[in-house]
Amino acid sequence: MSAHTANRLNHFIQKHQTLWNRLEYLYDQTKKKEVTRQTLDELGHTYRQVTAHLAYAQTYFPTHPVTQYLNNLTTKAHQAIYGYNPKSDIRKWVRFFTHRFPELFYDRSLFFLTAAFLFIAGALFAYGYTMVTPENATAFVPPEVVDQIDPDQVGVNQWDHTVVSSQIMINNIQVAFLCFAFGALFGIGTVWVLFSNGLLIGALAALFQQAGGAYIFWAFIWPHGVIELTAIFISGAAGLSLAYSFFVPGELPRLESFKREGRVTVQIILGVIPLFIVAGLIEGFLTPAPWPHWTKYLIALSTLVFLTYYLGRPFLNKGILKNVPGYSPAPQSIKDVSHV
Repeated sequence: MSAHTANRLNHFIQKHQTLWNRLEYLYDQTKKKEVTRQTLDELGHTYRQVTAHLAYAQTYFPTHPVTQYLNNLTTKAHQAIYGYNPKSDIRKWVRFFTHRFPELFYDRSLFFLTAAFLFIAGALFAYGYTMVTPENATAFVPPEVVDQIDPDQVGVNQWDHTVVSSQIMINNIQVAFLCFAFGALFGIGTVWVLFSNGLLIGALAALFQQAGGAYIFWAFIWPHGVIELTAIFISGAAGLSLAYSFFVPGELPRLESFKREGRVTVQIILGVIPLFIVAGLIEGFLTPAPWPHWTKYLIALSTLVFLTYYLGRPFLNKGILKNVPGYSPAPQSIKDVSHV
């Protein structure tokens, strides 16, 4: 640093240090429970002065510690002035998952039932078709999988729980996004994803039923399956409601109805991600555990009770199912989640 620059820096610090100290003091005052309007006004005025100092320092002393100090100071003051609070963000996220998401589920519960129906219809069809002739299972399940089915080996193989859990979560989240994304293609893909996943489960259930291993099979499906299938059905509901908003826009222009519902269904997909994470953890760690089979059914029952309470609260507060979800009054922005 040249002598001229050093002199300029010393003069700059000496001239403005008192104002910087004042901004530090005003910022500390905002942390108290009661802050006067006069303090906030002075904070704003002082903040604007110090931001000018920061711009000067970035121009003439970009690498000097005083520039970093002023940057940190103005950042803190900005947060205090404009109300940004990381703890507040956390509360908004918590409120979204505890209140907003169950309410979105309630508003589109008929689409959830439709998604569940499509999956169950596929499962029943494949189950019946395979029960008639076991060889028919190859229409839904890869032949190499059919040949390897052995009820006595279900859950016996050891695996890396961390790897398996992460793979399961990624696969299920991909299925969820497909169900949602295909809703933008008039819902046809959503219907097929739900129905085809049902075909796979139905065929496998029939094969294990014929091999005398139904009890074992479901013991290794239901612990994670309750949460997993619920999340998939909710994702399917998001895709179906998105398609419905296009075909039945109500009083809104078709494109506007579609855009509004898209903004809401994105929140639904956001809400199912934790469900998939929990399902993946259960499938990766609890499902293969060497416990009695009845404990697996107990885990499944526990998850069912939890989901019933978690998603069922709006039904108790608001009443029975709505006939058709309304799209005209749909929220136009994510109210309860900021910085998404």
